[in-house]
Amino acid sequence: MVTIYDIAKACNCSSATVSKVFNHTGNISENKRREVLAAAQKMGYVPNVTARNLVKRRSNMVGVLLFVDESLGLRHELFAETLNNFRTVMEKSGYEIVLISEKGSQWQGRFLDHCRALRLDGVFCLCCDYDSAAVHELFESDIPVVGFESPFLQKPSIESKNFEASKRLTEYLIENGHREIVYLAGSDRAITTDRINGYRAALAEHGIPFREERFCRVGYYSNDHGKNAARALLACPLPYTAVMFPDDFTAIAAYRELAKAGIRVGEDISVTGFDGVSIGGMVLPRLATMQQDAVRIGKGAAQLLIGGIEGGSVPACRVQLDAKLLAGDSVKKI
Repeated sequence: MVTIYDIAKACNCSSATVSKVFNHTGNISENKRREVLAAAQKMGYVPNVTARNLVKRRSNMVGVLLFVDESLGLRHELFAETLNNFRTVMEKSGYEIVLISEKGSQWQGRFLDHCRALRLDGVFCLCCDYDSAAVHELFESDIPVVGFESPFLQKPSIESKNFEASKRLTEYLIENGHREIVYLAGSDRAITTDRINGYRAALAEHGIPFREERFCRVGYYSNDHGKNAARALLACPLPYTAVMFPDDFTAIAAYRELAKAGIRVGEDISVTGFDGVSIGGMVLPRLATMQQDAVRIGKGAAQLLIGGIEGGSVPACRVQLDAKLLAGDSVKKI
């Protein structure tokens, strides 16, 4: 194996000079730098990354925690786009990405052990079960962690302004004449509470009473193609003209189930989703929804994590970003 000492001998210089060339440090002449690099290439030199990282006490690798069974995972456009923008910023800053799944049987679900074994500099929790004890342990550790829609106060989190987004979406329905609005909520999370409160605030501001009969929990990213959500809607004992689904995929999947029941979306009933994935603009009728800014979420998460790694610490904060209303044909003016 070729070492920096072999290159130093071939270039008639010290090993320290060779090291400075590879690490882009020190005052090395351009001619010497080119000579060292040419010699390294000719001799087939491969840097010992592990040894270098031990000296630096940093691996320049960060993990992305992804629970593939809790949702559509990377098939979901929101998570895929968020990860892509996170990756872009991290790679420009010299970091590599390692995907961590809850399926890692070697670690028996202990993410903290997994991260330490890989010597990860930090972790982005993009899609995971925040009720998991292993996730709790990770957030309580000294490893820099940033969460997406995290409920933990001890580490930074980034998310959309869910209260404001849900309130604006409800107001959009009210502006179109709807007062009998069914709300199908996602699973019990902090962001779900924010969205429910936004819905209720919009009703209250317009003098519309909140009715428990028009409220039901159905979960996010329905794996049953919207059947449960559609059934919950059809079981509502009170009249309704509109329904707010917890996300775009569940809303779109429910189109077929409603059609089977003889209910035409955009005609007999108005429908909204949440997330703003591109498929919502391709289906008929075009889905009305709130679009989360995956670009800013991904880049913002990367900047927070880099700050935690390189700055030593980032104060716990909850970064909230604006979401955008996408009007659609799935909402009819009455």
